[in-house]
Amino acid sequence: MVCIAASVAFAGCTVQTQDTAAADNTHGKASQMSMPFDPKTVSVTEKTVTLYAGSADTFMNFTLYFMNGGDIPYVSLEDLTFIFEEGDMKLNFEADGNRASYVDTNGYSADFDFDRNTIYFVDYNMFSHDSDKALIDAASLIRSVAPLFQKDDAKSYERYGREITFRLGDYGIPMVHKNGRYYIPLQTFSDVFLSAKSFFSLYNGQDLIFTSALTDDLKDLYYSAPKLERSKELAEFDYNELCFALDHLYGLKDTHRITNFDTFFHECGYDGLLKSTNQTIADEALYQFIALHLDDQHSGLSDVSFRTDKKAYYEVKPDLGQGISANASANQQAEFAKVRAKYYPNGVPHYEEVGNTAYITFDYFVDTGCDDYYSAPREDELDNTLRLMQYAYDRITRKDSPVENVVMDLSLNTGGTSYTAVYVTGLFLGEGQISAADELTGALVSTYYHIDTNRDHVFDEKDTLAGKGYKFYCLETDTSFSCGNQVPNVFKDSNMVTLIGQTSGGGSCIVQPMSTAAGTVFRISGPSRFAFIKNGAFYDIDRGAQPDVYIKDPNFLYDRKALTDYINNQIK
Repeated sequence: MVCIAASVAFAGCTVQTQDTAAADNTHGKASQMSMPFDPKTVSVTEKTVTLYAGSADTFMNFTLYFMNGGDIPYVSLEDLTFIFEEGDMKLNFEADGNRASYVDTNGYSADFDFDRNTIYFVDYNMFSHDSDKALIDAASLIRSVAPLFQKDDAKSYERYGREITFRLGDYGIPMVHKNGRYYIPLQTFSDVFLSAKSFFSLYNGQDLIFTSALTDDLKDLYYSAPKLERSKELAEFDYNELCFALDHLYGLKDTHRITNFDTFFHECGYDGLLKSTNQTIADEALYQFIALHLDDQHSGLSDVSFRTDKKAYYEVKPDLGQGISANASANQQAEFAKVRAKYYPNGVPHYEEVGNTAYITFDYFVDTGCDDYYSAPREDELDNTLRLMQYAYDRITRKDSPVENVVMDLSLNTGGTSYTAVYVTGLFLGEGQISAADELTGALVSTYYHIDTNRDHVFDEKDTLAGKGYKFYCLETDTSFSCGNQVPNVFKDSNMVTLIGQTSGGGSCIVQPMSTAAGTVFRISGPSRFAFIKNGAFYDIDRGAQPDVYIKDPNFLYDRKALTDYINNQIK
């Protein structure tokens, strides 16, 4: 899972084009929308397509289904149990009349009621949960780095979430039980099931794609299909499914004071545009709505639909505007980057010692890949955050080291992979720590990890700088976003690290990749939100971590001789 910071310019008007008048401007509430057909009398046809899973090199034949000859693809539940099988995890499909279930190895189920048009989970988080990971896998450890982490079960905390019922009928989304098979829309399957694995689906009329991102090979495949018309049926379903997905998966819904997205779209004047039969208009509207009205710097439109006129879209895109928050952050980032370049015209070193103070600087939390994390880290590997932490540990703790103070410079850090952020906190605090809340289910976790920094395959006090007499500092600014905001919040809560600079830039949610039924790829602030714990309560970190020492002038952060003198003589 990757946290992404956007940088964009503001404009405050709703998208208008010469085709706007052609948009269907009806805007009935999603809860009042009727079904497009009667599931009991509908006719079902099928089509065999190629399913690509994650890359153009992994594919298989797959069957899609269409109701009354329409253009909205459905999937048969029986055909998709393989999606959830991983390691010892198996998924069984069970059915009885108008009810069906997916049941996983642990006994947790997804229960489909085709009379009520609902999908029920007694525990959405535990369904297809990987037993060796946290209830909310906020760290998102990948196999190559997992040996560097050891979960501390004694300290870690988990609180299970509430029952969840997805009421598709409220959004005019029908499920179909016909001829002994159980069908739901492809996009609904994607939003309910694939999203839990950070995947989404795309269908271009000839190929089906399940992926977490449109890589270059998949883009070539996806956009090679002939453009199809966006029918009124598809436009209406696309809008309804978008409302359904965002109502359940947008993690900042409450803090943005959103009752439901159908109402929000209408209040902002986008409902008719999003229902347009012109796909280019719909994509322009979605881009602008996310930029201006969500404006959370995690959310954004990633790739237009294969139906979209790319030339027309990219011509108008500069005029669609950007949000106030994103624009302000971009301006400050440019200002601080310019000042830093004045002091470091050849680029700031990842590791630097100034007198008795070590500075560790990186602008992204990133794992660029490493063949051997247990070898001695080299200077040409320090773009990799994990290797940088290992290198810094080796230098700081070397024999006759002059280092007394350690400064983590996150002043221009805009985020990255969450497990690298856990590794970073472990260097200063003794253990890596990450806490999160699921805004959809109410589940809460606080997970602690021992980290192996000295690469001896043993998890002990030798892997951290904590408890060795060093003083710790962290530089932060409004540009410090996402994981660049999460780490200062963990430091702040620990009372072991002095924060210097300005309040960090927020960004509390794990990024959720998404798609629309019409084939547009976008990302949102997902339902999993980073938090810190105070007196047993979980607090959101979206407002940023306030500094202990406020600094307005960026020159002071990058004149490291002056800053080192200040740390030694002024901060007690």
